[in-house]
Amino acid sequence: MPTLRSPSCDFLSNAAPAVGAVRSGWAHSQPITRAFNHLIAGTHFARRFQRWPLPVGDPRALINDHIFARMIDPDWTDLERAVVDKATAKFEAAKLAPMLRAPHTLGIIAMDDIASVEALYQALKSFIGMPAIAKPTHASGAVIFLRDLKSARQLDSLFSLASMDYSSILREMQYAGMRKQIIVEMLVDAASEQSPDDYKFHCANGVPIVCQVDHSRFGRPWSRLLRIPDLEPFDPADGLTWPETYRRPTAERIAAMIEAASALSKPFQIVRVDLYDGRDGIFFGELTFSPAAALGIAPSAMGDHAINPTHLAYSTAMVSALSLSST
Repeated sequence: MPTLRSPSCDFLSNAAPAVGAVRSGWAHSQPITRAFNHLIAGTHFARRFQRWPLPVGDPRALINDHIFARMIDPDWTDLERAVVDKATAKFEAAKLAPMLRAPHTLGIIAMDDIASVEALYQALKSFIGMPAIAKPTHASGAVIFLRDLKSARQLDSLFSLASMDYSSILREMQYAGMRKQIIVEMLVDAASEQSPDDYKFHCANGVPIVCQVDHSRFGRPWSRLLRIPDLEPFDPADGLTWPETYRRPTAERIAAMIEAASALSKPFQIVRVDLYDGRDGIFFGELTFSPAAALGIAPSAMGDHAINPTHLAYSTAMVSALSLSST
């Protein structure tokens, strides 16, 4: 039976209209208030789900509605902002989960000093050819593999994204006003020739509820939701099959990842904890309060163009966990 490839759940494929609105100046010029955030982000939510976001108290609300309600709120603590800033997240993660390793940081580039794509290329020149990546500290996406960097033209997307206030795209307020920087860090070694598997733990009040594995992220990407604690398929009827190249972590690794995810998520009501299963240990990836800007749909053979049964099951598990913790 052929392996069914699940589509990426990254929201970048849905972001073009939002980026266009920002570049046109309308969305960017509107006040940073919950009401305007609701209007601007809500239009993209409605386009994705064919309805306006529901209040979190509505029994029909999905986890997407809960994420939406949180991300448009301008009120974020210093800790919450520190753990999503890639320049400071590793230090905060080390305090919360000292058992974890983190990719080695080679440098931080302040965008205040970078006036053009060519200037960015010159700033990155000493890292070209290294097994390293460059990415914005205050945004998601536009990752550049420095061993493959040949010309400044390849840096257009990175320069554009790193130069803007990321919160103005879809009103993810935890990023509002964050310093515009680019981090250069070493790649995490994998047990195979592929990139290390990325395990994304969706957590509620310090408890990992569901895990998503992203396999071969920079090759032929494949994703699946996994149940906790054994990391077997969360929805056996999702229609997906394991790629031949996927290797399940050892029981010791699984337990260590769950322990780390619990520690990292403990201070927060809802957060996604990303960990890399590296060759010589578990590495911190990132913390995300608004995965896919509330537009994500769970991977399934049915695709991510519309809500599928796997997503409904995942949403029910997350919302139930939030409800239990609030009683």
